[in-house]
Amino acid sequence: MFAKLSKKGQITLPAEVRRLLKLRPGARVRFVVEKDAARILPAEGGIESLKGVVKVDTPQDFKAARHKAMEERSREKAPRARR
Repeated sequence: MFAKLSKKGQITLPAEVRRLLKLRPGARVRFVVEKDAARILPAEGGIESLKGVVKVDTPQDFKAARHKAMEERSREKAPRARR
């Protein structure tokens, strides 16, 4: 099987490869480079795969949660002032 590289560095995976890897539109893949070759693998287990795993009763404000986590982390890393 062959694919042609576009000017933008893009290729279209042949249908047989998409079927073999069970890839649907929007699926993500990862590339594993080994010496002079690269393998294409389905990208499983990424953070996107966790969407919907934890059930919640109320809407979540992820921007606020991220900001709070960043503040807590910066306080942990900031050197304590000497007296």
